[in-house]
Parts: sequence; C-alpha cells; structure tokens
Amino acid sequence: MAYYDFKKKPALTTKEGEKDVLYPSIVFNGTINTKQLLKQLVARTGYKPGVVEGTLMELVDLVGEYIGQGYRVEVGEFGYFSGKIKSRLVKDKKDLRSPSIQFNGVNFLASKTFKKKATGKLERAQKLFFQASSQLDDEELKRRLLEHVNRYGFITRTTYTELTGRLKNKALEDLKRFAKEGIICKVGRGNQMLFVKNQEDSQTEQNI
Repeated sequence: MAYYDFKKKPALTTKEGEKDVLYPSIVFNGTINTKQLLKQLVARTGYKPGVVEGTLMELVDLVGEYIGQGYRVEVGEFGYFSGKIKSRLVKDKKDLRSPSIQFNGVNFLASKTFKKKATGKLERAQKLFFQASSQLDDEELKRRLLEHVNRYGFITRTTYTELTGRLKNKALEDLKRFAKEGIICKVGRGNQMLFVKNQEDSQTEQNI
C-alpha cells in the first residue's frame, strides 16, 4: 500500500488571482537501501551474495562510463540513463568554450514496462499518518507492521517509526514485543537489526 497527501502549489507557479491549488504528493513508507535490496535479490534468485553485489557494482560502473562517453544507456526494463550538462547562460555560443561546459548529473527515463510494474494501491495518508501514535491500538500497529513485512519481507526500526509515528525507544519496544509474541522474528544486532515474518506463520499460510 502506498500513501499520498495533498500539498499547496507554490505561489510562484500560480496565476494572478488564482485560488490556492492542491496537488497529490506521495508519502514515502521509508527507504530500501542497497544492502536490503541485495538481500531480497539473493533470496529470490538463489545466487551468492558476492555475485549479486559484484554484478550490481560492475553494472553501475559500466553505465557511468558509457554516459561519460556521451551514450544513452538502456538498462533492461528499467529504462534509459543519459547525462546532463551545464554552463553559464550566454547570448552567443561563441562566448562559451568547452572547458566551461561540464557534466551535471543524470537523466532517467523509465520504460513503459517499468512504469506498469511501479504501481500499486493508493490511500490518503491523512487517515493514518496524522493520528498521534498514542491513538493507535495494537491491532492497527500490527496491521501496518505486517502489511509492510508481507510486501517487502522485512522491516527496520526506522521504517516502523515512519509508519506509526512511534519514537525510537517505543518503536523498538513494540518490535521486540511482537517478536516475543511470534508475529515477527528479530535478525541481526545493532544497526544491522531487521525484523522478518515468522517462518512458521509463512509455512502455515502455504499449507492452507
């Protein structure tokens, strides 16, 4: 489930005399970092972690090299990557020399296939996120927790805080308590700590 909220259109972009205009903007559930993504790829493909990570690193280097050589690079069903350049503004192109024109980032154009895959159900965040965390009962906390775990396979304390509004210590208490109840399982320690779905529950669901 993805969530959205409404934001006001900046005054500089509105016409004179126009009333305030709202537009929808996605509210992020959190950030899936590279390490977490690699873990999921390993689980799905069965390849060794080093092979997956090494391939990804080489792909990034290779795409960067081709972009630096002026190519537009297609990466599977992701889409196309190309370079951006910048310079100072001039009235005559003769006023610019090559050394003053530099690369300035990367453009990304998603493919039609990737756009279709990057969709999901939407719900307005105001119904959930604007509630004080103290107003959320255990059932609602568990619902948000399991919805995320079922979709991504794991959850971190930071993401749980973003989903529920619980402060750091309270969020960690919740997750450890849910782990004791057998709803989720704790994996790792310290900054590497993750919580995954209870494997026994997963097997039970598959047998039903």
